Formats: sequence, C-alpha cells, structure tokens
Amino acid sequence: MKTIYRALRESLPCRTVREDKLHGRLNHSYLVIAEDEEVRKKLGRELAKAALCPRGGCDECDVCAAINDKNHISLVFEKRDKLNVEDVENLVDNTFFTSGFGGDLKCYLIVNVQGMNERAQNKFLKTLEEPTGDVVFFLEAPNRQSVLDTIASRCKTLYFPGFEAETLTEILQEEVPRDPNVSDADRAETIERAAACAYGSYSKAKLLAEDGDFSRLFALVADILVKMTDSKKMDEQAARLAPYKNDVGKVLDMLETVLSLLVDRNGVKSPMIDALAQTFDRASVVNSLGLVAEAKRKIERNCNAQSVLDVLFLGILEVKYLCRR
Repeated sequence: MKTIYRALRESLPCRTVREDKLHGRLNHSYLVIAEDEEVRKKLGRELAKAALCPRGGCDECDVCAAINDKNHISLVFEKRDKLNVEDVENLVDNTFFTSGFGGDLKCYLIVNVQGMNERAQNKFLKTLEEPTGDVVFFLEAPNRQSVLDTIASRCKTLYFPGFEAETLTEILQEEVPRDPNVSDADRAETIERAAACAYGSYSKAKLLAEDGDFSRLFALVADILVKMTDSKKMDEQAARLAPYKNDVGKVLDMLETVLSLLVDRNGVKSPMIDALAQTFDRASVVNSLGLVAEAKRKIERNCNAQSVLDVLFLGILEVKYLCRR
C-alpha cells in the first residue's frame, strides 16, 4: 500500500527538485502549484527532503527524520494563511543566518504564498531578485493567477495536478479507519468510488471516504436519475430525498458528482452508472450539469430549497428529452 507521503515523494515536483540537486542546478526559488491545501502542506515537507537530504529525500537519514519532526534547523516552515509586510521583513532577515546543520543550504517553505498581499509580495521580490547562494524557497499556491507575475517569473514553476484514482485508492486504504459495522468489500467499494469522484483531490477523496452517508447518497441519487423517466414519476422520486431537505447543498454536490462520472468514469465500476448511461447522452449530461450549477447559485441566494430541486429535476427531464429528439 502507498502512503500520502510516499506518493508525494514520487510526484513530478519532488522528482524535479531531486534531479536539480543531483545535477547541481538547484534553483533559488520554486513556485509550486497545487490546488489542495492539505497536499501543499505535505508536499512541502517532501520537497524540503529532496533539497536538504544528501540522498534527495531517502526518508531514512537524520536529515529526513528532523524534517519529519519539523525541527530541522535549516528548514523554515511558514503555513499561515496570510503574511503581511512585517512578516516578510522578518522572513527576509532570517535568510542572513546560516543553517549550521545538514550543509550550508537553508530551505524556506511558504505554503500559502497567495496569502501575501501585493505589498508583501513586492517586499519579498528583492530577495528573489538578489538571493543568497545558500537559500532555496518553495512558494506554494493553489493556482498561478494568485501570485504576482514579478514573483512567478523569478521562480521555476512546478505543477502538481492531483493523484490518479488508483493512487488515491491505495492511500485511502491506509488512512481510512475500519468500521466494524462495514464489511471489507463495502469499505473497498466506498474507497474506490470516493477516489474516482474526487478527480485527483486528496482532501476531497478522504472526506468522501470517511463520510458514512457517501455511498448511500451516491446510490440514491443515481437510482433517482435512472427511475425519473417522466414528469409523473418526478415527484415520487424527488420525495426520496426528504431526509436531506436541510442539506440540499450535499444533494446538489452528489448530483454533480454522479453526472460527471457519465462524462469521465475515472476508473469507477458501478452498475448504477452503467444503467444511468443508458438514459443520458453526452449532450444531456453537459446541459444537466449546467442546471445543477444554476441550482447551486440559487441556494446560495437563499431560494426555497424544495422549489430549487423541483425546477432542477424538471429541467433535467426536459434536456434529456430534447437532446434525444
């Protein structure tokens, strides 16, 4: 089985830093793009190992052990959501101190560089323009657009696109607690389905897999979409969602997830999705996803939840009919 940290060590960003170190071309600053904040925090640790460990992140030596314990003297780990100008000034001042452990290199991890306002980023710019030779920065952000061009242009950009569903499945098998009331087969099915529905996101996959209601709601929503073949059956099927009347947002999220699997199965094996694929063509799926997005906007504007669902299901029936004409 594969842990999250092992999977990250094998990721392209870590492999790139490892290769750069091996060939003596370690950059003074890397911009690491990863949408999932939990991944950014964990990836930063592995990037530090790749840069500081003599073997490029072996996870066995004293250097790696110190990084795992977050007490490596050559590592500065900054994971606050927001950094102001004063914080950046303190960070810059810190770069003038030598590491004194694990070689001359000093490594800085800033998990949420997008949390720096424009003034703080501009203050940080001079350090990137005139770096000391023994410092490497890993600046992590959810997307490229959240970082000033002047900052990004002085960094080597590393992208982490997310995990393959198979890798997420292995990780979740290690991390999701076992429930004595759930059989191993059902647990495995839930994990596999959660990994497929997360589309590469570790945090989302873990959240879904640990949600005891996930598989039940998945099956319910898929079954409703299969059986809701005309307006006469619409009310009957929609009534099955009564237990979720106070959590319509969760229902809409699941509708979006189930419909998305009709566009990209992402490795998921499900007789329910097979049956659903017989009633939706690609055009009706795309249009239905648009209707779900509109329903979410209505809920955000505090529209009546039941009315939103009624309009949504009627719209889905309509697009199914029109797209098959």
